[in-house]
Amino acid sequence: MTESMSLQSPKLWIRRLVIFDSLDGEHAAIRDVPFHRGLNIVWGVELPDDAGSNAAHPVTLSGHSVGKTTLCRLIRYCLGENTYGNPGATSRIKNAFPEGWVGMELAVDGQAWAVLKPIGHSGNSRAVRDTTAETLFDQDRKDNRYGEFMKHLGSAMMAGLAAETPPNSSKPYEWKHLLSWLTRDQEARFQSLYDWRSSRSGADTPRFDKPKEHALYLIRLILDLLHEQELEASQTLAGAERELNQLETRIADLRHEPEYRFNEQERALKEALGLAQIEVLNADEGDLASPVFVRRSELERAIFDLQETIDGIERRIAQKRIWLASYDEDRKRFRSALETTEEATETGETEPADDAIRKLRELRGKDCQWGNLPVLECSYVQARLTEADKIIDLEKRREERRVSSETERRLQILEQTQKNHDKIVALLNDLRQKLLADMTEKREKETELAGYRDSLQRLDYHLNQRRQALNLVEGRTPNTELQQETTRAEQLRDNIEQQQTALEELQKSYRQRLDAIGKVYDGLIKRCLSETYSGALHMPKGELQFRIEEATGLSGEAVETLALILADVAAMMCACQGIGHHPRFLVHDSPREADLDRHIYNRYLRAMWALTQESGGKDAAPIQYIVTTTSRPPDDIHDAICLKLEAHPPENMLFRRLLKNVETTTTSALFDPETEEPETPNA
Repeated sequence: MTESMSLQSPKLWIRRLVIFDSLDGEHAAIRDVPFHRGLNIVWGVELPDDAGSNAAHPVTLSGHSVGKTTLCRLIRYCLGENTYGNPGATSRIKNAFPEGWVGMELAVDGQAWAVLKPIGHSGNSRAVRDTTAETLFDQDRKDNRYGEFMKHLGSAMMAGLAAETPPNSSKPYEWKHLLSWLTRDQEARFQSLYDWRSSRSGADTPRFDKPKEHALYLIRLILDLLHEQELEASQTLAGAERELNQLETRIADLRHEPEYRFNEQERALKEALGLAQIEVLNADEGDLASPVFVRRSELERAIFDLQETIDGIERRIAQKRIWLASYDEDRKRFRSALETTEEATETGETEPADDAIRKLRELRGKDCQWGNLPVLECSYVQARLTEADKIIDLEKRREERRVSSETERRLQILEQTQKNHDKIVALLNDLRQKLLADMTEKREKETELAGYRDSLQRLDYHLNQRRQALNLVEGRTPNTELQQETTRAEQLRDNIEQQQTALEELQKSYRQRLDAIGKVYDGLIKRCLSETYSGALHMPKGELQFRIEEATGLSGEAVETLALILADVAAMMCACQGIGHHPRFLVHDSPREADLDRHIYNRYLRAMWALTQESGGKDAAPIQYIVTTTSRPPDDIHDAICLKLEAHPPENMLFRRLLKNVETTTTSALFDPETEEPETPNA
């Protein structure tokens, strides 16, 4: 395996991780951890067997509480995750270091970067190329390249993949997805190839729509075991399977729909008939005792009676409208007579109508043409005027008597006409009120009639729907839609089976690549166990399976754990031979805690150190593999240890002190503040 190994730099590797108390002073580091290429062991020393027998070794502490997992989380934090622990851990760290920072110096695809991120209560993440973590404290804000760093990290680590998104998903793969595989949670217990994060760890890794399928697709993309043709075929197949699922749901609904419709119509009919839901419904319309027959008869009788009543009201309304028109004509006639009589009574002639007399009077002030003297002094004219005055006076008296008599007669006619007019107006008003009452009654009856007709229509509708549903349930009417959908589902299943066969044929084309990866995996198994064991890689229906075969001396969790750990290592080592796109960076947090035998565990660590030595050593190995452990590493690989942590004294812990829980201010209901004091939480 080492002969063809490319001696190049890992695509991602860490040179140094450093923890600072604050930005003040000389930026002295609380903890400065150097990393090298190849195997890096972070050793959390276990307590001796007699721990707790004296005060020098408090029993509450061990190699499991010295900071190994927190170191892994700080690495992940500097590589882009938004948190460095679960809420309890982060609160303790912030309480201990309210102005604390963590820095990292690393190489990303050949570029050297320094990153600085806050672990206290506030601060902005910083990153600059080709510098140290300490210089970032004084870095001007405009020179900060953290966004550029994250963009470069993501693009470099995800470069070369055959696809950007999982099949049938709109959410693209992110660097954080790959990071979660490269740095598994200890809480996940190395239980499966695709289960990388535990909900107990508080990690912010974005979730997959389909956790198992999409995680395995990402591993296959990294191993270059997934090509465009298969992606297209997988997406087509997934679309067909999704359509079939929807169709099967629809078919199930169609099978149950007649019975559901029947029950719903029964419920609605009982409600319309005023029956209790627990009563048995007799819906036979020909049965005189059936509540359906009785209710229909009631509604039809009510509709008939109301229609008869409305017809009678309409006849009354028509008659009143005829009367109303006749009375209105009489009113208009009397009104016209009143106006004519009033006008005639108010006018009368009193002036003489003799034109000769009028003309003589018009000659006043003029001279007579025959007597040469004023006309009115002419004796003939004077005599004519005197005689005319007498005649006019007589006629005037006669006219006055006539007019007086005529006026009296007209006044009598006017009075009678006014009485007749007022009577007609009163009749009109009364008739209009009665007509309005008839129209109001008609509207009320029409509303009542509409209600009965609606009740009858709803009763008939529910009866008809119940009848149709019953026919479907009892098979008297074929369920055409169900038959059509069932036929379509059968055709779709045949199509899916064909697509699955074609997809399996495509996946068989990876045989050469699978053999190459399997060879690397098999070599690792033999290094860690012996030549009697072999590693095998299978991919049934696109699901990667790394197995240890013929392992008669191993069983249970130990086999599964070792198979999984070395599968991760194999993916990393394949990239050294040009197989796939793994960044050749890996972090395993306490893999032995997942039930690895101590003897096998030591062989595994020795094998990883041997790979380091064979491929260039601590300065030139093309991989970086960080492993945390509470087991003492074999003495012959102590050069692989980059950090040793101990529970006692506290200065040997990651943060060089005990991290206490944040004290709460709440008081128990049973605690009397006047007599007792609350206990401080146990560190």
